[in-house]
Amino acid sequence: MKLDPARSTPAGYWRFSAEYFLAAQAVQAKSHKLLAPTLQLYGQALELALKAFLLKRGVTLAQVEGMRHRLADILKFSRNRRLGTEVKLTANDIALINLLSENYAKHRFRYIVTGSTRVPEPRYIAALCERVIAGLERYCTGYLWGISRRGA
Repeated sequence: MKLDPARSTPAGYWRFSAEYFLAAQAVQAKSHKLLAPTLQLYGQALELALKAFLLKRGVTLAQVEGMRHRLADILKFSRNRRLGTEVKLTANDIALINLLSENYAKHRFRYIVTGSTRVPEPRYIAALCERVIAGLERYCTGYLWGISRRGA
């Protein structure tokens, strides 16, 4: 699918990010046994929020889309583009995103892979995800309505 840079805006990416976040919360609230779908949705929300930030920073749509689902790389690139001016991340936050990325980037939340793996606790990713999305809202959209209003 070819994306149109005139129609793929930071605000649009941010809006989808907020919607994936709300979907993850709904799945998590329904059942704590749905670990893979919950983490997949939180990963998608974080990916889109960071990509919204990068687009707003002037990174081209082609560059942003070329990063695919590699959360750790997207985070590093975002931090190099001064993500910290909008959202402060702790060393623990960065470690959580990198841990999520280990499985998210390889689609292990979408396709069955046998064997053991390490995954972050969804409640920690949820809090981090909400903080990142909320922290980028005004910067990426120009508005500050709050994530919770997106679900209304």
